[in-house]
Amino acid sequence: MRFATFSLLTTTCLVSSLSLAQAADLYDAPVMEPAPMMDVAPVSSGWTGLYLGVQGGGAFNPDDPDDVALRPNGFPFAGSVIQGAFGSNFDSNFDSSFIGGAHIGYDYQIDNVVLGVVADINAVDVSRSSNADSSTPAFYRTNRSLDYLGTVRARAGYLVTPTTLGYVTGGLAYGEVDYSFSTNSPAARGANPAPIVNDDEDDFGYTVGAGMEVMFTENMSFGAEYQYVNLGGSGSTRLSGGPFGGGVGGSTDFVVDDDFDFHTVTAKISYKFN
Repeated sequence: MRFATFSLLTTTCLVSSLSLAQAADLYDAPVMEPAPMMDVAPVSSGWTGLYLGVQGGGAFNPDDPDDVALRPNGFPFAGSVIQGAFGSNFDSNFDSSFIGGAHIGYDYQIDNVVLGVVADINAVDVSRSSNADSSTPAFYRTNRSLDYLGTVRARAGYLVTPTTLGYVTGGLAYGEVDYSFSTNSPAARGANPAPIVNDDEDDFGYTVGAGMEVMFTENMSFGAEYQYVNLGGSGSTRLSGGPFGGGVGGSTDFVVDDDFDFHTVTAKISYKFN
């Protein structure tokens, strides 16, 4: 009986000791703290500010340019007379050119969106000629040319990365488009030694385009830009005498009535005043 009582007391003590030891281990165990929240870095406003820069590239038109339209004014059988004199002897071409100049602009960044305005001025030497040859033989040449181009545009872009901006742009384009006409036709010169040249060119038009710009230092960026430019307008020359007057004192207009339009692709570098 004494042995059983002693065994029971021993077992009870051992169980109590183990329980106390486990409790002490639990008390000493380190408390798991929640992981700290990661700070989200704010989007940089490094695109906000005034900038200046230069650009250079090419101006071209890959499409077939306009032909001369011959429009007789009010004499009988006009169409057949002019058609018989010229047949299908018409051709046109566009002369491409280097384009280059300077730009100034201002951007404002809102999160990943960049909004801004930009103005530029460029030297360029593009021309568009339309030619006709008669069976006399004689040649008739019209030419439209541009020696400078300016634009004032808005642009809106999105930051693909914090330093890479893709954007679209559009606005006003302007430049002085010169229209000229020349011929060696005795009929035209004899009846009207100084042909009447009507220059209806519009100096103002529009431009739309898109580009990509990369900021490679805190203040410097490099980019490439495409624009479509349309300066509208038309030009015409009125001739009389020979087939142009139909023998009844009439006249014929050499008309170029398609828009004066072309494309530009330029590379540019800018310095931003942050």
